[in-house]
Amino acid sequence: MTTGVKLGQRAPLAMLAELIDGEIKSVSTDSLFAGRRAVVIGVPGAYTPICTKTHLPEFIAAADEMRRAGFSLVACIVTSDPFATAHWAREMDPAGKVRFLSDGNLDFARAANLVSLERDLFLGERSARYLMVLESAIVQRITVERSVLDVSCTRAKDVFLD
Repeated sequence: MTTGVKLGQRAPLAMLAELIDGEIKSVSTDSLFAGRRAVVIGVPGAYTPICTKTHLPEFIAAADEMRRAGFSLVACIVTSDPFATAHWAREMDPAGKVRFLSDGNLDFARAANLVSLERDLFLGERSARYLMVLESAIVQRITVERSVLDVSCTRAKDVFLD
């Protein structure tokens, strides 16, 4: 998949959302990524089987190691609404090691050219599955799976590849 995200360029500007104390709070990617080293995974949806059973658990398990390696943000951007995203986050990561953000409007996925149409899975338009490493919002690494059903180049261990 060809992305709109290029190495050495700034991550796309978009608005994401978090549910905090029952209220939707907007979060700009500009402020989210500014001045920090970040690992970001993009997933097609909360509660989808591969995200829930394979992809996300690895990142939760490796979050402390990522922080020790200098990443101040480990984030999961989910193309589900903020309510489902928050509920899924509480179930998957009760310790809050990963920050979950909703891209329910696909603003970030579209700005990054990471939208995937998943008609056969009855998901409609979703984000592709990706891994992004950022330094002060500048893209240091971006990998994108060929299919949302794959987890081959976006695993937690891939964060540490040179």
